Amino acid sequence: MKNYKLIILLLLVIAVACQKEEEPNDMPYDPAKDKIIMPKKEIRAAWVSTVYNLDWPATKNNPDAQKSELLHILDHCRNLNFNAVILQIRPMADAFYPSALEPWSQYLTGAQGNDPGYDPLQFAIEEAHKRGMEFHAWLNPYRIGPTSVTLAPTQVALLNPSWVVTFNDARYFNPGIPEVVEHLKKVVKDILTRYEVDAIHFDDYFYPSGAKSTSNPFGFNDKSAWESNGGGKDIHTWRADNVSKMVGEVSQLIRSTKPGVLFGISPSGRRENSLDLYADPFIWLDNKWVDYLAPQIYWEFGHATADFGTLANFWNNNARGVPMVIGIASYKFKDPTYPAFGATSQFDRQINLVRESPNLSGCFFFREKFLENTELYTFMKNKYPDKSVLPVMGAATQSTPAKPVVTLNGTTLSWATVTNASKYALYWLERDPVNNREYHARCQLVTTDLKATAVAGKSYFVTAVNADNAESLPSEVVAAK
Repeated sequence: MKNYKLIILLLLVIAVACQKEEEPNDMPYDPAKDKIIMPKKEIRAAWVSTVYNLDWPATKNNPDAQKSELLHILDHCRNLNFNAVILQIRPMADAFYPSALEPWSQYLTGAQGNDPGYDPLQFAIEEAHKRGMEFHAWLNPYRIGPTSVTLAPTQVALLNPSWVVTFNDARYFNPGIPEVVEHLKKVVKDILTRYEVDAIHFDDYFYPSGAKSTSNPFGFNDKSAWESNGGGKDIHTWRADNVSKMVGEVSQLIRSTKPGVLFGISPSGRRENSLDLYADPFIWLDNKWVDYLAPQIYWEFGHATADFGTLANFWNNNARGVPMVIGIASYKFKDPTYPAFGATSQFDRQINLVRESPNLSGCFFFREKFLENTELYTFMKNKYPDKSVLPVMGAATQSTPAKPVVTLNGTTLSWATVTNASKYALYWLERDPVNNREYHARCQLVTTDLKATAVAGKSYFVTAVNADNAESLPSEVVAAK
């Protein structure tokens, strides 16, 4: 009899234990007991190259076709849950917009200076913003292009030949001439005052590769400018100072002209390579001249001299308080020249490391066209299943918004306007499979709307996000039934 009662007691204990294990899965979110795990905010973008028509436009002299191509690119990025796009608008001292300072780009019509019949920059900005993506205007500061290119009569390089250095069959503006920097600043200011860009973005080309030489220091023939403006510095110090001075002055111009517009630069993934172009990212970081740095780590894990993990950790450890975005080589996928990139597992490891590193704020992919590969696209869709609020970059221009007040009517979630909010992020809660008292917040929507549709059985909350991407505390959680 005692054994029988003992068995009954044990069965009751087991039943209660099982009930306690299963019970949380049947219970709604409890703010007094449960914890919400917010996702790491990350910027996700693709570089869209216009130089040599690499990504866009594929057609010339056809505004409708060019618009259609660009809409496809932007839709593709949106479908991957990207939240920014980096479009090259000044590839070779030219313009993808009407400009009194520089001629129309040849990549729009086939001939530099010819009007394409519309404003590609304005169109691109409007369409990117419609899709909830930031627009980063990508400029090359010094490149004019191959000597084989016929320059427009209005090209500033023709009007000011003393500004130009020819090196390895290509023309470059001489970074050591003050008027060159002043012209670049006018170009940047023109863009800032006429267009609603979210960032000015420079790539990794400064002095051309090969200009830094001990055996032939004036192969890049800037000796006259150095003698006039060098101030007693050796040629290599002077050139490096020229780049630093330009970056500092452009940074100050952006902040004084349009606070809130970011300034980002994308140097080589190896600092040593960048120094070979007389560009030192550490100076930009120490002086807080850039709002983000995007080193191009276009190598794989295990590379003999440029291991991805080593370089990602290097930039994470040397961020100096500036957000780091890692450039990733989508162009190498399935290219037999790069066997390490023969499978998506390489990108999986790279993105994972970026997400695990506290000072790395996301990934830029070079280039957009390669993300159209079906296998890589499918992988990316699975890797980025949710939306993401952009990380805060740059100086604050306004206070953080208060948390929204959310109501649920049937399956319609709605919330009132919040002061300083420029958009709102909608999250749903997914219970952790191991810890039943933890919920992972999954961003479903980043929107300017004040309502959204809920799905029965899911719990939601909303945050308000200001123009700096500072995010409010979560609203109260509501459960759709």
